[in-house]
Amino acid sequence: MRNDLTCAVVRDLLPNYVEGLTSEETGQAVERHLRSCPDCAAKQAAMVGPELASRLEEERRELDYLKRVKRRSGFRLVAAVVCTVLVIAGGFAAKIFLIGTPIQPQTYALRHYVDEENVLHLMIDCVNSGMAYYGWETDEENGLVEIFGRTVTVSPFHDEGWGRLTVPLEGVREVRLCGDVVYQDGVVVTSAAMHRHEARTPYAGDAPALGRVAEAVGLDDQTWGYTTELTTSARPYRWTINFQSHWGDTSADVFMRYYYGPQILALVDNLDEVGWTYTTATSSGKTFCDGVLTLEEADAHLITILAQSDCGEQWKALKSVKDFAATPAGMQVLYDLVREDLSLQVAPVF
Repeated sequence: MRNDLTCAVVRDLLPNYVEGLTSEETGQAVERHLRSCPDCAAKQAAMVGPELASRLEEERRELDYLKRVKRRSGFRLVAAVVCTVLVIAGGFAAKIFLIGTPIQPQTYALRHYVDEENVLHLMIDCVNSGMAYYGWETDEENGLVEIFGRTVTVSPFHDEGWGRLTVPLEGVREVRLCGDVVYQDGVVVTSAAMHRHEARTPYAGDAPALGRVAEAVGLDDQTWGYTTELTTSARPYRWTINFQSHWGDTSADVFMRYYYGPQILALVDNLDEVGWTYTTATSSGKTFCDGVLTLEEADAHLITILAQSDCGEQWKALKSVKDFAATPAGMQVLYDLVREDLSLQVAPVF
Protein backbone atom coordinates (compact mmCIF):
# COMPACT_ATOMS: atom_id res chain seq x y z
CA MET A 1 0.00 0.00 0.00
CA ARG A 2 1.20 3.46 -0.83
CA ASN A 3 2.33 5.54 2.16
CA ASP A 4 0.29 8.70 1.55
CA LEU A 5 0.13 10.08 5.13
CA THR A 6 1.83 13.42 5.72
CA CYS A 7 3.74 14.27 8.87
CA ALA A 8 0.98 16.61 9.98
CA VAL A 9 -1.64 13.89 9.68
CA VAL A 10 0.56 11.32 11.45
CA ARG A 11 1.29 13.67 14.36
CA ASP A 12 -2.46 14.25 14.74
CA LEU A 13 -3.00 10.49 14.80
CA LEU A 14 -0.11 9.69 17.18
CA PRO A 15 -2.08 10.12 20.46
CA ASN A 16 -4.75 7.66 19.29
CA TYR A 17 -2.13 5.39 17.79
CA VAL A 18 -0.17 5.28 21.05
CA GLU A 19 -3.41 4.52 22.92
CA GLY A 20 -4.23 1.77 20.41
CA LEU A 21 -7.42 3.47 19.34
CA THR A 22 -6.85 3.62 15.59
CA SER A 23 -8.22 1.13 13.11
CA GLU A 24 -5.98 -1.64 11.81
CA GLU A 25 -5.57 0.00 8.37
CA THR A 26 -4.82 3.44 9.83
CA GLY A 27 -2.38 1.93 12.32
CA GLN A 28 -0.49 0.17 9.52
CA ALA A 29 -0.26 3.44 7.52
CA VAL A 30 1.11 5.27 10.60
CA GLU A 31 3.71 2.53 11.14
CA ARG A 32 4.92 2.78 7.51
CA HIS A 33 5.25 6.52 7.89
CA LEU A 34 7.17 6.18 11.14
CA ARG A 35 9.64 3.79 9.51
CA SER A 36 10.42 6.38 6.83
CA CYS A 37 10.23 9.58 8.95
CA PRO A 38 12.77 9.97 11.79
CA ASP A 39 11.08 13.16 13.09
CA CYS A 40 7.70 11.53 13.52
CA ALA A 41 9.32 8.38 14.94
CA ALA A 42 11.11 10.55 17.54
CA LYS A 43 7.81 12.25 18.39
CA GLN A 44 6.16 8.86 18.83
CA ALA A 45 8.98 7.62 21.09
CA ALA A 46 8.70 10.73 23.26
CA MET A 47 4.98 10.22 23.64
CA VAL A 48 5.32 6.55 24.61
CA GLY A 49 7.83 7.24 27.37
CA PRO A 50 6.60 9.71 30.00
CA GLU A 51 3.00 9.91 28.81
CA LEU A 52 2.48 6.14 28.92
CA ALA A 53 4.21 5.84 32.27
CA SER A 54 2.04 8.64 33.63
CA ARG A 55 -1.06 6.99 32.28
CA LEU A 56 -0.12 3.61 33.73
CA GLU A 57 0.57 5.17 37.13
CA GLU A 58 -2.77 6.92 37.04
CA GLU A 59 -4.49 3.67 36.11
CA ARG A 60 -2.71 1.88 38.96
CA ARG A 61 -3.84 4.52 41.45
CA GLU A 62 -7.39 4.23 40.17
CA LEU A 63 -7.22 0.44 40.46
CA ASP A 64 -5.90 0.64 44.01
CA TYR A 65 -8.66 3.09 44.91
CA LEU A 66 -11.30 0.81 43.44
CA LYS A 67 -9.87 -2.15 45.37
CA ARG A 68 -10.01 -0.18 48.61
CA VAL A 69 -13.57 0.88 47.90
CA LYS A 70 -14.50 -2.73 47.14
CA ARG A 71 -12.90 -3.97 50.35
CA ARG A 72 -14.65 -1.31 52.40
CA SER A 73 -17.94 -2.09 50.67
CA GLY A 74 -17.44 -5.79 51.39
CA PHE A 75 -16.74 -5.10 55.05
CA ARG A 76 -19.79 -2.86 55.25
CA LEU A 77 -21.97 -5.47 53.57
CA VAL A 78 -20.80 -8.19 55.94
CA ALA A 79 -21.29 -5.88 58.91
CA ALA A 80 -24.78 -4.97 57.70
CA VAL A 81 -25.71 -8.64 57.28
CA VAL A 82 -24.33 -9.51 60.72
CA CYS A 83 -26.16 -6.58 62.31
CA THR A 84 -29.41 -7.57 60.57
CA VAL A 85 -29.09 -11.17 61.75
CA LEU A 86 -28.34 -10.00 65.29
CA VAL A 87 -31.32 -7.64 65.30
CA ILE A 88 -33.66 -10.37 64.01
CA ALA A 89 -32.28 -12.92 66.48
CA GLY A 90 -32.52 -10.40 69.31
CA GLY A 91 -36.09 -9.54 68.38
CA PHE A 92 -37.04 -13.21 68.20
CA ALA A 93 -35.39 -13.93 71.56
CA ALA A 94 -37.13 -10.93 73.11
CA LYS A 95 -40.45 -12.11 71.68
CA ILE A 96 -40.25 -15.66 73.09
CA PHE A 97 -38.38 -14.97 76.35
CA LEU A 98 -39.36 -11.41 77.37
CA ILE A 99 -42.50 -10.21 75.57
CA GLY A 100 -44.45 -13.37 74.74
CA THR A 101 -48.12 -13.49 73.78
CA PRO A 102 -51.44 -13.04 75.61
CA ILE A 103 -52.45 -16.08 77.70
CA GLN A 104 -55.16 -18.20 76.07
CA PRO A 105 -57.73 -20.11 78.20
CA GLN A 106 -56.78 -23.48 76.68
CA THR A 107 -53.21 -23.13 78.02
CA TYR A 108 -54.07 -23.28 81.72
CA ALA A 109 -55.90 -25.35 84.31
CA LEU A 110 -58.04 -23.28 86.65
CA ARG A 111 -59.31 -23.83 90.17
CA HIS A 112 -61.43 -21.07 91.67
CA TYR A 113 -63.82 -20.50 94.52
CA VAL A 114 -65.46 -17.74 96.54
CA ASP A 115 -64.60 -17.58 100.25
CA GLU A 116 -66.76 -16.48 103.17
CA GLU A 117 -65.54 -12.90 102.77
CA ASN A 118 -66.91 -12.76 99.20
CA VAL A 119 -63.50 -12.86 97.57
CA LEU A 120 -62.90 -14.86 94.41
CA HIS A 121 -59.70 -16.90 94.47
CA LEU A 122 -58.12 -17.91 91.15
CA MET A 123 -55.43 -20.61 91.07
CA ILE A 124 -54.05 -20.73 87.53
CA ASP A 125 -51.53 -23.35 86.42
CA CYS A 126 -49.96 -23.57 82.97
CA VAL A 127 -50.47 -26.98 81.35
CA ASN A 128 -47.13 -26.68 79.50
CA SER A 129 -44.10 -26.98 81.78
CA GLY A 130 -41.95 -25.17 79.21
CA MET A 131 -43.99 -21.98 79.41
CA ALA A 132 -44.21 -19.30 82.09
CA TYR A 133 -46.79 -16.66 82.98
CA TYR A 134 -46.10 -13.02 83.93
CA GLY A 135 -47.51 -9.53 83.74
CA TRP A 136 -50.92 -10.11 85.30
CA GLU A 137 -53.16 -7.05 84.92
CA THR A 138 -56.66 -6.40 86.26
CA ASP A 139 -59.07 -3.87 84.82
CA GLU A 140 -62.42 -3.05 86.44
CA GLU A 141 -65.20 -0.96 85.00
CA ASN A 142 -68.93 -0.89 85.77
CA GLY A 143 -68.90 -4.16 87.69
CA LEU A 144 -66.86 -6.02 85.01
CA VAL A 145 -63.42 -7.27 86.03
CA GLU A 146 -61.08 -8.40 83.26
CA ILE A 147 -57.81 -10.17 84.03
CA PHE A 148 -55.02 -10.56 81.48
CA GLY A 149 -51.54 -12.02 81.49
CA ARG A 150 -48.78 -12.98 79.11
CA THR A 151 -47.03 -16.27 78.43
CA VAL A 152 -43.38 -16.72 77.45
CA THR A 153 -40.86 -19.54 77.16
CA VAL A 154 -39.34 -20.39 80.56
CA SER A 155 -36.06 -18.55 81.16
CA PRO A 156 -34.17 -16.88 84.03
CA PHE A 157 -36.26 -13.77 83.28
CA HIS A 158 -39.62 -15.54 83.71
CA ASP A 159 -39.87 -18.98 85.31
CA GLU A 160 -43.28 -19.12 87.05
CA GLY A 161 -45.88 -21.20 85.24
CA TRP A 162 -48.71 -20.22 87.53
CA GLY A 163 -50.74 -17.35 88.90
CA ARG A 164 -52.52 -16.82 92.22
CA LEU A 165 -55.02 -13.98 92.08
CA THR A 166 -57.85 -12.67 94.23
CA VAL A 167 -60.78 -10.48 93.27
CA PRO A 168 -63.02 -8.84 95.90
CA LEU A 169 -66.56 -9.30 94.59
CA GLU A 170 -68.26 -6.34 96.22
CA GLY A 171 -70.05 -4.57 93.36
CA VAL A 172 -68.76 -7.07 90.80
CA ARG A 173 -71.22 -8.81 88.48
CA GLU A 174 -68.75 -10.55 86.15
CA VAL A 175 -65.10 -11.64 86.11
CA ARG A 176 -63.29 -12.67 82.93
CA LEU A 177 -59.93 -14.43 82.91
CA CYS A 178 -58.09 -14.09 79.59
CA GLY A 179 -61.44 -13.68 77.84
CA ASP A 180 -63.32 -16.53 79.51
CA VAL A 181 -66.08 -15.83 82.04
CA VAL A 182 -65.14 -17.38 85.40
CA TYR A 183 -67.69 -15.61 87.60
CA GLN A 184 -71.07 -14.15 86.66
CA ASP A 185 -74.16 -13.07 88.58
CA GLY A 186 -73.05 -14.76 91.79
CA VAL A 187 -72.06 -18.02 90.08
CA VAL A 188 -68.56 -19.46 89.74
CA VAL A 189 -68.37 -20.58 86.11
CA THR A 190 -66.26 -23.64 85.29
CA SER A 191 -64.47 -24.28 82.00
CA ALA A 192 -66.90 -27.13 81.30
CA ALA A 193 -69.91 -24.82 81.51
CA MET A 194 -68.13 -22.13 79.49
CA HIS A 195 -67.29 -24.68 76.80
CA ARG A 196 -70.93 -25.69 76.61
CA HIS A 197 -72.12 -22.09 76.38
CA GLU A 198 -69.67 -21.35 73.53
CA ALA A 199 -71.03 -24.35 71.58
CA ARG A 200 -74.58 -22.97 71.56
CA THR A 201 -76.12 -22.80 68.06
CA PRO A 202 -79.38 -21.33 66.76
CA TYR A 203 -80.11 -23.95 64.10
CA ALA A 204 -80.88 -27.66 64.34
CA GLY A 205 -79.97 -28.08 60.67
CA ASP A 206 -76.32 -27.07 61.12
CA ALA A 207 -74.59 -30.47 61.31
CA PRO A 208 -71.06 -29.18 62.12
CA ALA A 209 -72.50 -27.03 64.92
CA LEU A 210 -74.39 -30.03 66.30
CA GLY A 211 -71.12 -31.94 66.31
CA ARG A 212 -69.61 -29.21 68.49
CA VAL A 213 -72.61 -29.43 70.82
CA ALA A 214 -72.20 -33.22 71.12
CA GLU A 215 -68.50 -32.79 71.92
CA ALA A 216 -69.18 -30.01 74.44
CA VAL A 217 -71.77 -31.96 76.46
CA GLY A 218 -69.43 -34.96 76.62
CA LEU A 219 -70.90 -37.48 74.18
CA ASP A 220 -67.51 -37.86 72.50
CA ASP A 221 -65.84 -38.60 75.85
CA GLN A 222 -67.73 -41.87 76.30
CA THR A 223 -66.61 -45.23 74.94
CA TRP A 224 -69.74 -45.79 72.90
CA GLY A 225 -69.82 -44.78 69.26
CA TYR A 226 -72.81 -43.10 67.69
CA THR A 227 -74.28 -41.72 64.50
CA THR A 228 -76.90 -38.99 64.24
CA GLU A 229 -80.04 -38.27 62.27
CA LEU A 230 -81.79 -34.94 61.76
CA THR A 231 -85.50 -34.46 61.17
CA THR A 232 -85.96 -30.82 60.16
CA SER A 233 -88.42 -30.92 57.27
CA ALA A 234 -91.25 -29.88 59.62
CA ARG A 235 -91.78 -29.16 63.31
CA PRO A 236 -91.08 -30.67 65.73
CA TYR A 237 -87.38 -30.65 64.85
CA ARG A 238 -85.64 -33.76 66.20
CA TRP A 239 -82.00 -34.78 66.58
CA THR A 240 -81.60 -38.55 67.05
CA ILE A 241 -78.46 -40.15 68.53
CA ASN A 242 -77.98 -43.75 67.37
CA PHE A 243 -75.59 -45.50 69.77
CA GLN A 244 -73.52 -48.17 68.05
CA SER A 245 -72.01 -50.07 70.97
CA HIS A 246 -73.96 -52.72 72.82
CA TRP A 247 -75.39 -51.76 76.21
CA GLY A 248 -75.71 -54.29 78.98
CA ASP A 249 -78.75 -52.50 80.44
CA THR A 250 -81.10 -49.60 79.79
CA SER A 251 -78.95 -46.89 81.38
CA ALA A 252 -78.76 -45.10 78.00
CA ASP A 253 -82.33 -43.95 78.66
CA VAL A 254 -81.31 -42.44 82.00
CA PHE A 255 -78.24 -40.66 80.59
CA MET A 256 -80.14 -39.18 77.66
CA ARG A 257 -83.31 -38.23 79.55
CA TYR A 258 -81.71 -36.65 82.61
CA TYR A 259 -78.24 -35.51 81.53
CA TYR A 260 -77.38 -35.24 77.82
CA GLY A 261 -80.89 -34.55 76.53
CA PRO A 262 -81.67 -31.42 78.60
CA GLN A 263 -78.29 -29.91 77.75
CA ILE A 264 -78.66 -30.60 74.02
CA LEU A 265 -82.13 -29.06 73.99
CA ALA A 266 -80.77 -26.02 75.82
CA LEU A 267 -77.87 -25.48 73.42
CA VAL A 268 -79.76 -25.77 70.11
CA ASP A 269 -82.20 -22.88 70.00
CA ASN A 270 -84.84 -24.30 67.63
CA LEU A 271 -84.49 -27.98 68.56
CA ASP A 272 -87.78 -29.47 69.82
CA GLU A 273 -86.86 -33.09 70.59
CA VAL A 274 -83.88 -35.33 71.25
CA GLY A 275 -84.18 -38.98 70.30
CA TRP A 276 -81.89 -41.96 70.84
CA THR A 277 -81.60 -45.62 69.89
CA TYR A 278 -79.48 -48.48 71.22
CA THR A 279 -79.45 -52.24 71.74
CA THR A 280 -79.40 -53.95 75.10
CA ALA A 281 -79.10 -57.51 76.37
CA THR A 282 -82.17 -59.44 77.47
CA SER A 283 -82.84 -63.05 78.27
CA SER A 284 -83.88 -63.58 74.67
CA GLY A 285 -80.85 -61.81 73.19
CA LYS A 286 -80.26 -58.29 71.98
CA THR A 287 -83.23 -55.95 72.00
CA PHE A 288 -83.56 -52.70 70.06
CA CYS A 289 -84.56 -49.77 72.26
CA ASP A 290 -85.36 -46.14 71.57
CA GLY A 291 -86.54 -43.05 73.38
CA VAL A 292 -87.47 -39.39 72.92
CA LEU A 293 -87.21 -36.37 75.19
CA THR A 294 -89.34 -33.39 74.16
CA LEU A 295 -88.65 -29.81 75.15
CA GLU A 296 -91.91 -29.75 77.10
CA GLU A 297 -90.86 -32.83 79.10
CA ALA A 298 -87.42 -31.40 79.80
CA ASP A 299 -88.87 -28.07 80.93
CA ALA A 300 -91.44 -29.75 83.20
CA HIS A 301 -88.75 -31.85 84.88
CA LEU A 302 -86.53 -28.77 85.20
CA ILE A 303 -89.22 -26.95 87.20
CA THR A 304 -89.43 -29.93 89.54
CA ILE A 305 -85.70 -30.10 90.26
CA LEU A 306 -85.43 -26.32 90.54
CA ALA A 307 -88.05 -26.37 93.28
CA GLN A 308 -85.96 -28.90 95.18
CA SER A 309 -82.65 -27.07 94.70
CA ASP A 310 -81.04 -24.20 96.60
CA CYS A 311 -80.61 -22.06 93.47
CA GLY A 312 -81.23 -18.34 93.72
CA GLU A 313 -84.61 -16.92 92.88
CA GLN A 314 -83.36 -15.48 89.58
CA TRP A 315 -82.77 -19.03 88.37
CA LYS A 316 -85.98 -20.47 89.73
CA ALA A 317 -87.85 -17.82 87.74
CA LEU A 318 -86.63 -19.33 84.45
CA LYS A 319 -89.10 -21.69 82.81
CA SER A 320 -87.11 -23.46 80.08
CA VAL A 321 -83.76 -25.17 79.72
CA LYS A 322 -83.13 -22.85 76.76
CA ASP A 323 -83.27 -19.83 79.09
CA PHE A 324 -80.29 -21.18 81.01
CA ALA A 325 -78.07 -21.42 77.92
CA ALA A 326 -78.31 -17.66 77.34
CA THR A 327 -75.39 -16.91 79.71
CA PRO A 328 -72.35 -18.77 81.01
CA ALA A 329 -73.72 -18.49 84.57
CA GLY A 330 -77.07 -19.95 83.49
CA MET A 331 -75.31 -22.80 81.71
CA GLN A 332 -73.32 -23.49 84.88
CA VAL A 333 -76.51 -23.67 86.94
CA LEU A 334 -78.15 -26.03 84.44
CA TYR A 335 -74.99 -28.15 84.29
CA ASP A 336 -74.94 -28.47 88.08
CA LEU A 337 -78.66 -29.29 88.18
CA VAL A 338 -78.51 -32.12 85.62
CA ARG A 339 -75.37 -33.57 87.20
CA GLU A 340 -77.05 -33.71 90.59
CA ASP A 341 -80.26 -35.06 89.05
CA LEU A 342 -78.34 -37.80 87.25
CA SER A 343 -76.66 -38.84 90.48
CA LEU A 344 -80.13 -39.43 91.95
CA GLN A 345 -81.13 -41.61 88.98
CA VAL A 346 -78.05 -43.86 88.76
CA ALA A 347 -74.90 -44.60 90.75
CA PRO A 348 -72.57 -41.54 90.72
CA VAL A 349 -70.40 -41.54 87.61
CA PHE A 350 -68.96 -38.05 87.72
